[in-house]
Amino acid sequence: MKKKLFTLTLAAMLSMSVCAIPAFAEEAAESADSGADALIGTTYTYLEETPFGFTVTWEMILDDSENATINEINDVAGNTVYSATWTYEDGTVVTVLTGSDTGSMPQADFFDSANDYQCIWEVSVEDASMTPVSSGTSEDGAAAGDSAESADAAESSDATFANVAYADDSDSQVLDIYLPEGEGTFPVIVVVHGGGFMFGDQGMDIIKPVILAGLDNGYAVVSVDYRKSSEAQFPAALADVKAAVRFVRANAEEYGFDADSIVIWGESAGAYLSVMTALTANVESLNGDVDENLDYSSEVTALVDFYGPIEFYVMDDEYAEMGIESSFGTDTSFESQFLGQNLSEDEEYTYTTYWKTYVDDFTNTDLIAWIQAGDSDTSVPCTESVNLAERLSELLGEDQVSFGLIEGAEHEDDLFYTDENLAAVFEFLAAVIG
Repeated sequence: MKKKLFTLTLAAMLSMSVCAIPAFAEEAAESADSGADALIGTTYTYLEETPFGFTVTWEMILDDSENATINEINDVAGNTVYSATWTYEDGTVVTVLTGSDTGSMPQADFFDSANDYQCIWEVSVEDASMTPVSSGTSEDGAAAGDSAESADAAESSDATFANVAYADDSDSQVLDIYLPEGEGTFPVIVVVHGGGFMFGDQGMDIIKPVILAGLDNGYAVVSVDYRKSSEAQFPAALADVKAAVRFVRANAEEYGFDADSIVIWGESAGAYLSVMTALTANVESLNGDVDENLDYSSEVTALVDFYGPIEFYVMDDEYAEMGIESSFGTDTSFESQFLGQNLSEDEEYTYTTYWKTYVDDFTNTDLIAWIQAGDSDTSVPCTESVNLAERLSELLGEDQVSFGLIEGAEHEDDLFYTDENLAAVFEFLAAVIG
């Protein structure tokens, strides 16, 4: 195996036990001018239609001439109360978030995370409504600043074969197949989307840069959907992803796949499912109720993990050490709903979701792993990635594990999907895949 070019030594990884968090505003905003007095005390409302198919209600109350309260009412991710300061400028209210009751900050793109989560709101006193004007989204739903070139790129990523069933227990057990130009046998990237184990599908925008980069580098790309926690709990989603890898092997000849060169690549919850697929291929109990293609292995050649949650039971403690409040150990957290019960209630059962519980069954010692997180992630502790990299280095050897923290990067940050970063991933993969 070639020695990889992007390796962080184990000693360096051990030094990264605490990750940076975004700085909040240190000084209060200037008081609103007298023209804003009529705005105070009203509850203003905005309905956000998320890309994941559900609605979030935002409420804002201007408590006095300086302070505001913003409520995120989110039936999927849980409700959060944010404190803020505000100013009145040119008929709009400009808020700057100063904290929250959970310690986490909003994911909505109309909050400027690089500028103390500032947001500009158009406010109507007459109907008590508000609308963000710094959302970064155009009227047609495309990201602001998207060029014709990027639109063409999205079009070029249309699946060669869409909604192909790899099992028959659920409508979610489908995958899309993308084939690069040319003929021959192609190495394969199996892409697993995130979404808190609760939402999303194999066509989510966030994974499209991976699909396009895979095609550009001569890979076939298989983008996988799976059952969500509202339909079936652990190990259902994991069983689905393992079955999708088996499908790739079972149908290699039909689609031109190289069954000996399979990369599994996930982001967020999809990264967890990718890690577990890569490290528990021989654990039959985690095949769950999916029995398709059991004569084939779900082993993979390489693993790419972008900011995945890994060891659920300790995530609240990890954030507590950083001074961040979190609520993973509640009935409504994504991980608890994925598990089917509050993850803090039964430590032994919660650890059935952790790869190291099954390490005695692990035999794929040629596996290579790229692990990457952001040091400003307030959704999943970056120490989850630090610890995984350290433990895989012990299991596989340091030269088979590449780990890095992206300075200033948050959860699902665009910094993971730049041409430069994706090129580094493919350079690493080239050590075992031509």
